[in-house]
Order: sequence, then structure tokens, then C-alpha cells
Amino acid sequence: MPRLLVALVLTLVTLAGCAKQGAPEQVADAFVDAYFRRADQERAKEFTALGATEMLDKELKDVAQVRKQDYNAGETAGAEVSVHRGEPTRRDERVRVPYEIVVKAGGAESVRDADVELANIRGAWKVVRLGMKTR
Repeated sequence: MPRLLVALVLTLVTLAGCAKQGAPEQVADAFVDAYFRRADQERAKEFTALGATEMLDKELKDVAQVRKQDYNAGETAGAEVSVHRGEPTRRDERVRVPYEIVVKAGGAESVRDADVELANIRGAWKVVRLGMKTR
């Protein structure tokens, strides 16, 4: 009987760890890393759906000419970008995750507040909206 109990506990711990892999906070973090730290809208799109995907499609269209020249996605032109995640809030099948984005470049510093909203779409968390405000 103790072996069965140990096996059950190990199975539950394993399942809990697997469920955490697709947690909304992890998806939001991956999106923020691609979008803000790496300036790679194409990579960031992998974590989006609905309005957020449309926003990135428009951005990619707007910068297409620049990308054809010397631009290399993944480079932030020497800027130092730091990200601080706030406390997520849940409402039904949606999660909002606030971030503070600090960009230091050319001796100047700018701070933005980003509000990343995710929805559970067909069992997967996706970024559906991004709100930004400069301080």
C-alpha cells in the first residue's frame, strides 16, 4: 500500500509540474522577452492571438522596408532593457500581467508600463492584448 501512495504522489507532482509549463505567466514572460528585450515581433507573434496578432502584423508591415536593409531582429541597437513583472490578476479565462519596462540607451532612460492580457484559447494561453503607457 505505501508504494501505491508514493506512486500516486509522484504522479501528481509530475502532472503539476507539466501543467505549469503553459502557465499564463510563462507565456506572458516569453512574449515580453521577444517583443521588448529582443525587438523581434515575428517571434513575439508565436505567443499571440486575436488583437495582439493583428497589432504585430501591422507593426511588421510598417517596418518591412527597414528590415530589408540593415535591421537584424533580436538586436535592440545597444539598448539595455530590463523587465519587472508585477502581480497577475485573473478573471474567468483571462489573466492580466503588468510589467515595468526600463530602456537605457544613449545615456537616457525611459520607463513604460505594459499591460499584457492573456486568454485561454482552446486550452492554450495566448496574449490577446497589449497596452502600453510611457511614464
